[in-house]
Amino acid sequence: MLIFNCSRAFADFLEPAARHGVETLVTPAPSPDPDEDAAALRTGAAPVQQWLVHLVRLRRKPCVLAMELRTRYAMVFTGLKKGDAAGFINALIERLANEMAFAANEAGMALHPQAPIARFLAHHHAFRFFLRAHRSAQAHLKEIAWQLAHCSDEAGGLPVGHEACAAVDAIANRTPRKTSTSEDYFYPGEEMLVDWLITYYAGVAPDREALLDKISRGKRNRRCA
Repeated sequence: MLIFNCSRAFADFLEPAARHGVETLVTPAPSPDPDEDAAALRTGAAPVQQWLVHLVRLRRKPCVLAMELRTRYAMVFTGLKKGDAAGFINALIERLANEMAFAANEAGMALHPQAPIARFLAHHHAFRFFLRAHRSAQAHLKEIAWQLAHCSDEAGGLPVGHEACAAVDAIANRTPRKTSTSEDYFYPGEEMLVDWLITYYAGVAPDREALLDKISRGKRNRRCA
């Protein structure tokens, strides 16, 4: 299941004309803590991926910022249509898969880019939108909003399309992060790639430390080549 924890700004963008008495897409969260959702929603052993999603306006245009809560992997979106939840979900999944394929290649791993998509969709065929904040991740999203604004100022406009937005994602995801549950700083790009490999690629050993070391060595080798 994919759970999108929406700020009020994003909820209003996603569902601008919710009518009284009509079932809404964005609903109250089942629990105050995202970690408790699996039990509250009775998802069993099915994996749950939690995202925080916020909307800011830059150059008078809506820009959507999304961050996966555990890895702090961030993505920015421009040009999304108001009220188009399916468009947002499809854009996130498509770009996430492409960015993971690129990251694996950068780390020296020759993996088929399409192989994990079917498994990802099987794990996350259901999705929910909840109106819920996350103070720690929200602080990180504010920093990413600043990075997006800075990149836009340098380029003379907002990034347009997947490739341009992915370039901003790359800046955000090589920024060291720390959370209340992490002992040391980590790189969101590396954490998400490890999760992606372990969860969605058959035959990858679930050894996080070994994979992080392999990713770091692969990047160093490419820089020295």
